[in-house]
Amino acid sequence: SFLPGVAARAYPLLNIREDKDALYVDALAPGLEPKSLEITVVGDTLRIAGEKQALNPDIKPEAYHRNERSAGRFVRTTTLPAEINADKVKAEYKDGLLSIELPKSEKAKPRQIKVKVQ
Repeated sequence: SFLPGVAARAYPLLNIREDKDALYVDALAPGLEPKSLEITVVGDTLRIAGEKQALNPDIKPEAYHRNERSAGRFVRTTTLPAEINADKVKAEYKDGLLSIELPKSEKAKPRQIKVKVQ
């Protein structure tokens, strides 16, 4: 969260879905500088980090009556339901939405088992 000591929702907000070949993560993260994004995958763990710039850094914090649009560095780590092939991960940031495609490792993909009939 951007506010230390204050209970806040994790940022960015995530939707995670899957099919037989991959996991798909959509992270709602408007106002980011795309160059600040860092995406890391190790095994079944996804880490998204970046920085959200202040709208007007010249205004002192004490000048605000209300300031709900947070800024600063963030890190979000989540455990995924399958191991990922990190070499094939793809990510795109467009219109405030970070979309990540995470192909499953071969050992994480479902396999059809033939039943031997006697």
